[in-house]
Amino acid sequence: MHAAAHHMSVADGEAFLSASRMLFGPITQRFSRGVEPSLPKLVSVHLGACRLSEIKARSHLVVSDRAIWRSFDPDSIKILMQLSGRSRFEQQQVAVDLGPRAAIIYDPLRSYSLQNLSDVDQLILQVPRSTFGDETLARLSAPVPLPGNGDSLTHIVSGLMQMAIGEAHKLDEAGCRRVGDSLIQLVNGLIQAKPMAPDFRRSPLEALRERIVAYIDGNLARSNLSAEDIARHMGCSRRYLHRAFEGEGMTLERFVWDRRLERSKDELLSAARVSASISEIAFACGFNSSAHFSRAFKSKYDVAPRELRERVRTVVH
Repeated sequence: MHAAAHHMSVADGEAFLSASRMLFGPITQRFSRGVEPSLPKLVSVHLGACRLSEIKARSHLVVSDRAIWRSFDPDSIKILMQLSGRSRFEQQQVAVDLGPRAAIIYDPLRSYSLQNLSDVDQLILQVPRSTFGDETLARLSAPVPLPGNGDSLTHIVSGLMQMAIGEAHKLDEAGCRRVGDSLIQLVNGLIQAKPMAPDFRRSPLEALRERIVAYIDGNLARSNLSAEDIARHMGCSRRYLHRAFEGEGMTLERFVWDRRLERSKDELLSAARVSASISEIAFACGFNSSAHFSRAFKSKYDVAPRELRERVRTVVH
């Protein structure tokens, strides 16, 4: 990945995959056999708090799994603007077909897949989650498809994104920041203008709890994950943080503990993790001691981790 300007970067060929993971988080990209490595190209620019990227590539599949989200990955809402080509986006059992000039807004903390069915030219805008209110984020419980050229606001956002990626090399830092601020306001308007389906309506506290759970799930490997850290990331007080869990019959700390144990059980039962040791799984789920993990696991599930692993191996063989 090389710099095109102080606020821009360009990656092509073999650098495309590693640059994509660095910018967008732990995604997997699969290209068809025989695709020349020089064909994919990624141009990315900082626009103040936002990041705007353009991807030109042959047909390929993109898969994201929030279970492997890391604490240092970008916590942003994404807007994908299809300039050319055909793609199919799937998330939360919702499938959206994207053709030229179509667009979609989605929360990448929810697992998704993007099947690019042809050569594509796409713009991807990442807007920090912290710039949206809880009610706006609640509308992203499912992906939000945007109307095509017939909608004036979508047309304005699309035009500004294309102008920004094309003219970014001429902008100074202040200019980039102003463009980014404008895009944040426009994207908020796009999301709020979209009616929210009844099944996805959330109160502010419910929306906050959903954000908390997504953050916890993405950071379970961190043994030092705390209420203070979560509150700071959510931009709220610890008291308001705990209010989101009042109706759950457990404290936030207990929820994190149970989530670690649930993740460890999934790992122990996973065929893909059969070669991992009990200690490796314990540490990957945020436990500092394998002995402490084993006691807690047996207390919750009435079976020791090693016994469960042996049962799985017996069934497999």
